[in-house]
Amino acid sequence: MINATELMRLPAEQRKQERYRLLRQPDAQVVVRTGWLSSAAMAVKDVSHGGVSLYLERALPIASRVSIEYAAPALTLNVEGLVAWCRGRQDADTDLIHLPNAWVLGVELFSPVLLLSAFRDALPVHALSVSEI
Repeated sequence: MINATELMRLPAEQRKQERYRLLRQPDAQVVVRTGWLSSAAMAVKDVSHGGVSLYLERALPIASRVSIEYAAPALTLNVEGLVAWCRGRQDADTDLIHLPNAWVLGVELFSPVLLLSAFRDALPVHALSVSEI
């Protein structure tokens, strides 16, 4: 099990891209795989032009290589990335009040545009600006 000293959070002022909350959750389940572990995301917190934040039932170590899998009826994606940060859900995370023991995971994706395109219908219009992709 991971203890609190092994977890870190990237301060907002160090983030490179703006975060976009989804207008609704994706149509299909999002699964995070690392090594032999597989966890279905409870929800997507937000996305950016560099990564994604997800709610999981368990913490993952920083710098773990992960695969984010998304399988909708008309689209299947497998996007690789690294865990940038992981922390316990806080009271400020008002989007999942009913999951008090969730972990929030930030993943820096190697091909973030693929995941952004999968969530296209759930993103605010300004999130898909051509100049930022």
